[in-house]
Amino acid sequence: MEHTDPVAAAQRVAYELLIPRAEDTDQAAVVPRGNLEALAQAGLYGLACPGPSQASGPAMRQVQEILAGACGATYFVWAQHHSPVRLLAATANDGLRRRWLEPLCSGQALAGVAFAYLRRPGPAAVTAEPVGGGWLVNGTAPFVTSWGLADLFVVVAATGDGQLVWFCLQGRATPAVSPSAPLALAVLQATSTVQLTFDGLLVGNDDVLGVEPLAAWRGRDRLATAQPSAAAFGLAGRGCALLAERAQEAPQVGEAAAALAHELGRCRDHGYGLADALAGGVMPLPVDAAGPGETDPGEAGDRLDEHLAAMVAARAWALDLAQRGALALVAAVGGRAMTRSHPAQRLVREAAFYAVQAQTGALRTATLGRLSAPGTICDGGPTPLS
Repeated sequence: MEHTDPVAAAQRVAYELLIPRAEDTDQAAVVPRGNLEALAQAGLYGLACPGPSQASGPAMRQVQEILAGACGATYFVWAQHHSPVRLLAATANDGLRRRWLEPLCSGQALAGVAFAYLRRPGPAAVTAEPVGGGWLVNGTAPFVTSWGLADLFVVVAATGDGQLVWFCLQGRATPAVSPSAPLALAVLQATSTVQLTFDGLLVGNDDVLGVEPLAAWRGRDRLATAQPSAAAFGLAGRGCALLAERAQEAPQVGEAAAALAHELGRCRDHGYGLADALAGGVMPLPVDAAGPGETDPGEAGDRLDEHLAAMVAARAWALDLAQRGALALVAAVGGRAMTRSHPAQRLVREAAFYAVQAQTGALRTATLGRLSAPGTICDGGPTPLS
């Protein structure tokens, strides 16, 4: 495994391997192992690990932008890996941490997650009941990425009294763990995403990362889902770059490329600036994400609500920009953009995916607000032929 500048390593893997084969990967049944092995060998599996391999926040964002712009399917499989790493690094279960953290950080093993269903309203998709020595898990996780690729999954199950049980599961089928066939998806088909059903799975305490109140997770998730989408910035940047390559074809193409690139810079600075203000302590943490007595739920809470609303609006702007950048490339290329061998159609589909990935009610409202703002649709006024 290499120990080099992660941004330089990501650029090298992206331009030497991922971009040249992105359309083939997009149409493949599963992300090629060679793509993932190249990321591991470049040291990019360990960016969330404690120690010298850990990337700074700005460096991690740059790596995410580079990889998301290069190949969406490879990026998304790789991106799932880092949440389990962080959870293992923080767990009080020493045995579980010793067993898995080093292989995941070194690139010897790949991890996936199953917890996004917690954001859905209604009954819990996956439940846990206490039994002697552990937990009895039942239910179906509707979208589990990297099945057949990942060695380990971190899964969450809800108890009847408002607790969450986080546990580790090896990536193989058993009588109590049944994956569906890979789901037929409009985009990122190669991520090997399945429905995963648990039928009386006994999880021993040795495999439990921790148990926490659902309210505590919701407080953290509120912060996480308001963060800028580095993937959307990367996708928008790739669209702008491909558009700029065609700038000599017509003045309008060059003008569009320059305008979108300028807007991307503004959007990135705004979104990351808001996030850095929160991370740097300029804004208070919500009660559920802070320790006892660390924040006042009164005026400080109101300020936090306003700040998070601004962050969500900035994320919606980035999602909108990624879609417009991809559509501008389609318009510039013309009919050839509809062929599966051209990146423009893939970028459009990937931009649509990021519009719903990690979506919350607040983000849905902000996204729809941007799409339905005055001037974005025909208002029934006079036309040039009236």
